[in-house]
Amino acid sequence: MVLAQMGLCDFLGFLFVSYCARQRNVEKKPSEKFEVEFQWSYINFTWPSTMDYHYATTNVKYIPENNAMAGIKYYNNRMYIALPRLRKGTPVTLAFLPMNSKSTTNPLLRPYPSWEMNVRKNCSALQNVQSMEIDRFGVMWVIDGVRINSLTKCPPKIVLLDLKNAGRVLHSYVVPNDVSLHQGGFLNDIVVDESDGGFAYITDNSVQDPGLVVYSRVYNKSWKLRDASMFGEVDASEFTVDGLINEGMVPVDGIALEPMPAKRKGNRMVYYCALSSYSLYAISASILKNEELCKSGEWRRDVEYIGKKRSQSDGLVMDNKGNLYYGLLSRYGVGKWNIKKPLQSAKNIDVNKKKFVWPDSFTFDTDGHLYVLANGINKFFSRTYELRLSPDMKFKILKSYTGTNSYLYS
Repeated sequence: MVLAQMGLCDFLGFLFVSYCARQRNVEKKPSEKFEVEFQWSYINFTWPSTMDYHYATTNVKYIPENNAMAGIKYYNNRMYIALPRLRKGTPVTLAFLPMNSKSTTNPLLRPYPSWEMNVRKNCSALQNVQSMEIDRFGVMWVIDGVRINSLTKCPPKIVLLDLKNAGRVLHSYVVPNDVSLHQGGFLNDIVVDESDGGFAYITDNSVQDPGLVVYSRVYNKSWKLRDASMFGEVDASEFTVDGLINEGMVPVDGIALEPMPAKRKGNRMVYYCALSSYSLYAISASILKNEELCKSGEWRRDVEYIGKKRSQSDGLVMDNKGNLYYGLLSRYGVGKWNIKKPLQSAKNIDVNKKKFVWPDSFTFDTDGHLYVLANGINKFFSRTYELRLSPDMKFKILKSYTGTNSYLYS
């Protein structure tokens, strides 16, 4: 009777561990619901010593309620987290969390690559990071480009870190002022194209000079595209999230890259949207790579209007099957659309007012899971919102099984 109720894997157990693990993975079906993996009521770190911690708190170098998460990326059983310095008292701007952390509520973050690389006013260190991407070779492309406040006078830069070698700096590129303003620029999100020597496509969310920034690793050069499609829209410019009214036409923010075609030489599209907008646009990566064409202005005729989403979005992400996932800010959820179908076929896969207070950044692990960071980041950008310590969970990393991987993988 007992044996009849047991599956083959349960009965054979240790004899076929690897086989059974594969079978269970195959049998697992994609889910359209997200569950909380980690959550924080406030952010704290693994300080070098108790003395360092007390010094930081007494000298307002660390103000717990002022620390926010913005970008997440998974690699090798770690979750890397960007913490933009939006207010005073934020000692770390890039950190990581082991996925096997014993605590899932308020786990301590570890500065990355080190405390020294997070020191303010040292232009060779990381100053104000909003997001990053990790390529297939374990190189993290960090955009140190939040330059909308007075917390640093260092110019924005793109920093490549070798995750297989303790975060050693492989390269650091200072972005010219005519590409991203050294005071007023806001490098917001990034996708990496590993073809033709390596390219990064980055959204500049600057209110003064929004656009798409292209960086060529092989030529160590960058250029910028500016277009009306990268501005916010009046009809989407005022919406409420968690009791806070978001006003103004916030420009281009989310970005996603189509997965590599099977023939590897086919065309790939880059999708983008303004935050204060319902509209989704796309442009060919081959156009973005052509510096001369980008500078000519003729590229604008090749911008494709895809259609309207059901809500404003912050972050976007593409999987290796052509599914675009995006936050539904005013609807408190996550949307999904396959790029092979009309945008009208998109659907809301999970909506929950408690779970998804400002769904922002996305990432995939290597086991078919999609993660999303819900961070209420709008409160940190507000000049009038008073941040306070409380038991409320302000940051959540949620997980759902999709059975797919990042756009970077075939």
